[in-house]
Amino acid sequence: MEGDGRPMAYEIRLGADDVVRVRFATSPLWETALAVRSLSDPRQQSYHLPWLDEVRPLLADLDVMPLLALQPKHGYTPDLIVPIPERPQTSAKEQLERLRATPLAHVRTELERAMADRDGEPMPAEMVQLAKHPRMARARLADSIEACWEVLIEPYWPRIRDLLSADIAHHSRLLAEYGLERLFPALNAAVTWREHTVQVAADAPGRVRRASRGRGLLLQPSAFSWPSVIVVTDEPYQPTLIYPARGVAELWQPSAAPTDAALAKLLGRTRATLLASVREPASTTTLARRHELAPGTVSEHLAALAGARLVTSSRNGRAVFYVTTSLGDELLTPKSEAGAVHNT
Repeated sequence: MEGDGRPMAYEIRLGADDVVRVRFATSPLWETALAVRSLSDPRQQSYHLPWLDEVRPLLADLDVMPLLALQPKHGYTPDLIVPIPERPQTSAKEQLERLRATPLAHVRTELERAMADRDGEPMPAEMVQLAKHPRMARARLADSIEACWEVLIEPYWPRIRDLLSADIAHHSRLLAEYGLERLFPALNAAVTWREHTVQVAADAPGRVRRASRGRGLLLQPSAFSWPSVIVVTDEPYQPTLIYPARGVAELWQPSAAPTDAALAKLLGRTRATLLASVREPASTTTLARRHELAPGTVSEHLAALAGARLVTSSRNGRAVFYVTTSLGDELLTPKSEAGAVHNT
């Protein structure tokens, strides 16, 4: 896995069979591994300081060294750390079972490559010990990431999952309406689609090319990957792009109620609040959790807003996501902004 160390450009060619296998998924253990990585990277801490303040007292009891040793700032990170999710909503338990079942020969191969490819970064003693003992490395890595999941991510997973699910709903709608050419640049400015090839740009001469050959492409939003796009191209894994999720800057911020008193008077405060909350796609469950309302109450208000053509709904898997229509957006736009005259 590459993407956050030395700059490298990537090209993933998709054939006709691959295009229909472009899919989205979330990964609890990817968020865990990247959250641990963010502990040593000040760039990635900027949006997560409220979370970091909460978990910092708990770090002394966690064995994070295997995860840090295998995720250098430069060079190769073994893909075995986190199994690629096989379903849209893979659980941490499923990923941990697959990690613990990784063949030892594969563990050995990836650890040896990680030893050899650190791009000049010093070799920690922890890395040497892991590479010498693949069976021990696999067990310790699984135990480490499980403990980090339980302490650092699981208590916050509903909030993180809501963010990732909203991102997937937004981009799935974009894909359905406009196709791959519009989708890929929307994921990240570094990603483009040209001549059946996904390109991830970087200011470097090196370039990695891979043909997907029927395996498709996994698109995985992440709360903790910012500011990087992480690319998985090595066999035997499905080609994967892990990109910063939309709205990550607001992940740890309290929910804001609308300040437009006239709108609250027109719709009622609860409906005005819910309308403002679905400028980005959100499910009934997410809105109920966010605003401490009963799901039935949220559904009733959303039905009324949909009847007034202020919101529209779409299904993503088992969840139904709501988002404002153009009329709803116009209603939420301050009068000063809506009526502004722009001189050219």
